[in-house]
Amino acid sequence: MDLVNFIDYLINLGKIAVMLSELNVNNESEALIVCFKDSIDLNSEISIFGIEETEGDLIFEKEGNKFVELFPLDMVQEMVEEYVNTYKGISSYEIGQRLIDYRINDA
Repeated sequence: MDLVNFIDYLINLGKIAVMLSELNVNNESEALIVCFKDSIDLNSEISIFGIEETEGDLIFEKEGNKFVELFPLDMVQEMVEEYVNTYKGISSYEIGQRLIDYRINDA
């Protein structure tokens, strides 16, 4: 699932549990971290890891794959909700671009 599809799940809050199940996310983690596989890009695959797996690193490897942290899941959810409420009619693509821009330039 890429970032735009991931955002679609977040906009429809009822789908979050389904998404977490599809991604085999460990819900028992202290914090869930949203990561890009390989690089920060709208088309990169999104994965969610428990913070215990990332050890707090912004870039880490797992099973031979490189992952780059976007933000913790709760922060992404809040940001998406804020964009949807502030900019009526904003697309998932535009939200994805804003999240990436924020991650690269401000975070």
